[in-house]
Amino acid sequence: MKSMSLVLAAAALASLSNVASAQTSTWVEVDDKTMVAPFNVDADRLEDMDVHNAAGQKIGEIEDVIGADRATATALVVDFDDQAGYGDRDDIIVPIERFSLDGVKLVLKDDAATVAAYEVYKD
Repeated sequence: MKSMSLVLAAAALASLSNVASAQTSTWVEVDDKTMVAPFNVDADRLEDMDVHNAAGQKIGEIEDVIGADRATATALVVDFDDQAGYGDRDDIIVPIERFSLDGVKLVLKDDAATVAAYEVYKD
């Protein structure tokens, strides 16, 4: 019986370890000249661009363009203003597919509740 408890405890520990490692991401800032395909602009042009919500209200600004390597952009780091309920939060990692480019406006598709669950970028 004691042996079975140890096996179960070891399995639970391994499961928790897998969850923790799945949540840990290694992010790097992409090179300024890296093209960000969905928007057809380079990373340097995206940095400091304003972020708007679906209603067109400015809610933040792009701080960095990041990815798993320096040549592949997969997320944008956003500093949110305290507008439209998004709160004054800095360095929030938002997946690139959550944005669209509406003319010259970068629009975030997510609401404040969704953004609240996103990871903070530690550069």
